Amino acid sequence: MGAWGTGILQNDTTCDIWVEVKELYNKGLSLKAIRIQLEKAYKPNTDFEYYSEIWTGIAYGQWMCGELEEYTIKKIKASTQEKWLTLWAEDKKDLQERINVLQKFIDKIQIPRPNPLKRKIINVRQAFFETGDVIGIKINSNKNIAAIVTDHVNYQNDGENKIVFTDLIFEDQTTIEEILKSNIYYLDVGGSNNYYRGFYQAIFSARNMVKQIKNAFIIGKIEIGEQLSLGVGTPYGDWPKIGNLIEEQINFIKENKSDKPINVSVNQFLKPEDHLRNILIEWDKKIFRESLEQKKTVS
Repeated sequence: MGAWGTGILQNDTTCDIWVEVKELYNKGLSLKAIRIQLEKAYKPNTDFEYYSEIWTGIAYGQWMCGELEEYTIKKIKASTQEKWLTLWAEDKKDLQERINVLQKFIDKIQIPRPNPLKRKIINVRQAFFETGDVIGIKINSNKNIAAIVTDHVNYQNDGENKIVFTDLIFEDQTTIEEILKSNIYYLDVGGSNNYYRGFYQAIFSARNMVKQIKNAFIIGKIEIGEQLSLGVGTPYGDWPKIGNLIEEQINFIKENKSDKPINVSVNQFLKPEDHLRNILIEWDKKIFRESLEQKKTVS
C-alpha cells in the first residue's frame, strides 16, 4: 500500500476504502453497518502504520454520503497522534504536513456536506448458464446453432459464461447424442466481422447477453472435465452478433476453402488426446508467425 502525497486521498489505503464504502452503500447497507464491516476487515486498532489512513477513508466515505458518525469523528481525531502516523515518521516535514491536512479535514467534515451522494441502483447480472449446459442459440428465424457452456463465473455485479460452439445447425430440435457427434465450429478470416482463424469459443458477459438472452434455450446437460485447449487465450464475444457471424461464415465457406488444420469433434474436445493438442499448438504458432509477418509488412 503506497502513498504519493499527504493529501486525504493520496494513498492506496484511503482510496481503496472509499471505493468499498461506495460499493457497499449502493448495495443498501447503512453507513454504520459499512463502518463496522470495514473495521472488522482492516482492524485499524492493531495497525499502527495505516490506522490514520483507514479511519480517513471511513470518515471521508461517511461524510460524502451524509451520515458521519460521532464514533468515526473521535477515531479520526485520534489519528492525528504521532503513534498512529508511523507511515510519515521518517520525514518530520511530511509528518507535520500530514497532521495539518488531517486537522483541516476534521474541521471540514464536521460541517454536513450540502449534497450527499445518492445511492445508485446496481443491476446485478449473474451468469445465465451453468457449466455443462448444452444450449441452442437462434441465428435466424429458422435455424439454431448448438453450443456447450464450458465455464461460468459470477463476480460481484456481473457474471460470465465461456461457450464453445459446434457446427451443428438445426431447425426445430436436436439431441445431446447428435451434438456429441458434431465438430467444434471453426471461423475463417473474412467478412465484416473478420474473425480470427480459430475454433469458435468465447467469453460472454451477462450484461452483453441480457438483451437477447431469449434467443437461447437449454437442450440438456453434460459432464465437463478436462477439455482440449483450442487456442491461446479466449476472446470476449459479442452475443447480439452471433447470428451475423455464423451466417457470414456459412456464406464465406460457400465460395472459399476453409484453412482449418483438422476437424475437432465435440467428443475429442471433451476427451483431449496429446496428438490433437500438439497439432493445435503448432497451428497456434503458425498463426502467430503469420500475424507477425503481416505487422512487419504493414509497418
